[in-house]
Amino acid sequence: MIVQVGSYPPPIGGISIYIKRMKDFLDLKGIENQVWDYSGIKKKKDDIVNIRFPTIPILYALKKDVSLIHYNICGTKSKNYIGFFNRFLFKNRKKIITIHGNCKGLFTKNRGLIVKSLNSFNAIICVKSNDKEFLLKQGISSDIYEIPAFIPPIVKEKEIAEISPELWNFINSHRPIISANASNIVFQNGQDLYGIDMCVDLCANLKLSFPKAGLVFCLPCIEDYKYFEKIKERIITKGIENNFFLNTKPCQLYPIIMKSDVFVRPTNTDGDAVSVRESLHFKIPTVASDVVPRPPGVILFKNREIDDFTLKVKDIIENYNFYKRKSEETKVENNSENILKIYQKLTN
Repeated sequence: MIVQVGSYPPPIGGISIYIKRMKDFLDLKGIENQVWDYSGIKKKKDDIVNIRFPTIPILYALKKDVSLIHYNICGTKSKNYIGFFNRFLFKNRKKIITIHGNCKGLFTKNRGLIVKSLNSFNAIICVKSNDKEFLLKQGISSDIYEIPAFIPPIVKEKEIAEISPELWNFINSHRPIISANASNIVFQNGQDLYGIDMCVDLCANLKLSFPKAGLVFCLPCIEDYKYFEKIKERIITKGIENNFFLNTKPCQLYPIIMKSDVFVRPTNTDGDAVSVRESLHFKIPTVASDVVPRPPGVILFKNREIDDFTLKVKDIIENYNFYKRKSEETKVENNSENILKIYQKLTN
């Protein structure tokens, strides 16, 4: 049996969606698997085990039928905790880890310990390019793979039906539809990290040329309600209450992307954004800030430059057939197959 450790939706986020989609893929292949979910939000599925993080090694020791365990855990402390048990209790069992964040951040303190912890895994998956080279220089001897975090969704009618009727009505009554998303309201260097403010200004600019334009922004978690109210006030001030849809109901993003004309990612910092690759997978023209290297096929604009942002999106809308053809020529690798190959290599 294959076990994935991490968060399973809800909450909806990059890692939880990664785990869910890998599980869906394994289910489709008929491979026995479980998710050990330590999010603290109880799930009522037989193959989702609700567990507290500290007790994971105990359950792993008891479950002799686990042929491979795949950790998706954040932070240095959690990796060192699991690494300790790997080194002293589970030397002969197969275990891998996906590093979803920046590898460099793991080595800021107690470098020797994190090296030991990472070397306790049979394989390490990095979602960012160039991280393999960095880890090798740090003395990591485990097998290292660079596989982007995007796993294509298996389209399910049930997940499409979870989108609210109000949102579908908005999408059906506006054209063009631009979509964007954020996991939460976050600030980086004093700026709106996900560019919600940029999307409000973009929508206002596009309305001048395209009165029926609609922008859907998915925001499943709100912790900063003060800023959220400011965004709503900004929408009213710009006169785009009928053109901007703030979707705060947690749901899958891909049904919205599938119905979009353009997807945008105006972040002021980023990793290998899953939503960008998802948009490319569904052949939707995609515009993103130039803060990090983006996958082939993405159209870049200058970070926090609203005029350049508007220009790039407007150009796509005005020359849509050209950009749509280019999107259809973009190839996106099926990373679930690549992860399965690692599973098969380790378990024979």
